[in-house]
Amino acid sequence: MAHYAVGSLIREARERQKYSQEELCYGICTPSTLSRIENGVQAPGKRILESLMQRLGIVDRVYNSYLSREEMERYETQEKLTRCLARKEYGKAEEVVRILEEKLQKSSRKDYSLKLEEQYVCFARALICKNRGESEAHILERLLAAIRMTLPDFDGVHIRARLLTFHEISILNNIGCAYHAMGKLWPALQLLFGLKEYIEEHTVGGQELSVKYLMILQNLSSWMGQAGHYKEALELCQTGIDFCVEYGKLHAFPMLLCNKACALAELGQFDVSKESFYQSIALFKAMSQHERAEQIRKYAETHYGISCCQ
Repeated sequence: MAHYAVGSLIREARERQKYSQEELCYGICTPSTLSRIENGVQAPGKRILESLMQRLGIVDRVYNSYLSREEMERYETQEKLTRCLARKEYGKAEEVVRILEEKLQKSSRKDYSLKLEEQYVCFARALICKNRGESEAHILERLLAAIRMTLPDFDGVHIRARLLTFHEISILNNIGCAYHAMGKLWPALQLLFGLKEYIEEHTVGGQELSVKYLMILQNLSSWMGQAGHYKEALELCQTGIDFCVEYGKLHAFPMLLCNKACALAELGQFDVSKESFYQSIALFKAMSQHERAEQIRKYAETHYGISCCQ
């Protein structure tokens, strides 16, 4: 009988972090399935293995050795979809979604692993609908349907004492953004502050989790500033900036500097604000995002009378 050693890794990490089997596998697989995986008598599907490890804070990519040919084809298609969404190539993304949906329908296995892939497809559909300009209410409905595939008791705001995968964090962040776009600031803030606290209590050294943490800080600092809570916005910006510097994460750095500049200007600290605006503009230019740099320059001048011409 085959023995799958990865089960021991999962069990040891779970017990070290004092999680029960029910806590770890909630919405991913049944406790009996997790027990068989941990005992090495059942091979975890790629999505189940990936999701369990993410909830445990294990971000090493050790998953591909557990892929069947069918799973590998779907995995490659999903990776293509992820790249399309990241590049905002929504037309291509829609084509890839259709291909992935067809592969899922034809799958010979109907199990929890498939549900995790269907969740990602549902999430991708929501992002595509958003790009089309569909109503935020409709997008929110799709996002809630996606998250409840693995968190069926999610009430729309409270995370509760649940462990989360990277996809679940992304979906929840987008639910918060949908609330904010609909003018529902309080539930948006509740949800994202909950995510912030969750990530701070878990490993933030991994690349994907770090990206999501900074994305959440960027949203929160912007929303708190818009709500007039400038000191709190400034603190959130500084937390994000310090994290960027410590871990060498640049993607969110210029926008956090911009948010910091806005909060400082609102607090009347115009000299320091001007310096942060300059830094934000310079970074966007260094990243070849000249249009974004020009937008910030104009915003600083129009809203605060701060000239950032160089």
